[in-house]
Amino acid sequence: MESDTSQSREWHAQHVHADTLNQVEPDSAGRFAPRPFSLTPRELGDLLATVSSAPPSVRAWIRYPATAEHIQGLALAWTPRAVYVQWESHGTHRVWVWASAVERTQRRLSTTVRPLPQPPAHSITVRDAPRLVGLINAHLSPCGAEFVTSMTQPGGPFAVMVFGTIDAKGLRLDLSTDPARNMCALQLFDLAVKKVLGERNTAPSFEEAIAAYPWRAVLDELAFADDEADQINL
Repeated sequence: MESDTSQSREWHAQHVHADTLNQVEPDSAGRFAPRPFSLTPRELGDLLATVSSAPPSVRAWIRYPATAEHIQGLALAWTPRAVYVQWESHGTHRVWVWASAVERTQRRLSTTVRPLPQPPAHSITVRDAPRLVGLINAHLSPCGAEFVTSMTQPGGPFAVMVFGTIDAKGLRLDLSTDPARNMCALQLFDLAVKKVLGERNTAPSFEEAIAAYPWRAVLDELAFADDEADQINL
């Protein structure tokens, strides 16, 4: 599906795993109704889908066992390779199709078409910390480093503080959410020199925030701090 950067900024987007958005078919009331094809979880891949509260109007090719139909509908969600399309025909249908089968149009469908319910805002508890630290260590491991947790505690209603070490250096990992914007954030704090390492990073999910965090630069900062301390001791 073609992108429209200026318009996409206006949409309030959420992110969910694509394979959690299932095919929806209307009740056929006992009559025979051919079922359209929808992409399988394997075809969708382990990708996050962007879900819009203002779905754009699209034209899409929908395949059935013996034919294909060019429908007018809404793009409720999408990944880089696929689009979750809704249209009305004797009820509401929702299926995943390849992005190449979808084109955006200017016309909106009737307001009777129901948009996809939005997922709840992000939240975080101390129970989420081990999984997120595991993701962080997946990024640190290629650099020969590891964050070793010593203690985890709540940092307020929307945050968790994880105390630990990297190469025996005392650190605090701050993980927080912003319910108003439904964004996730993380930052690393050096407890010895009372300094934030790297810049506080925000993203629609913790996975994305962790992936975008400058881990190599953080390790370089820690090494530089060690060098400074050695020079002072000399």
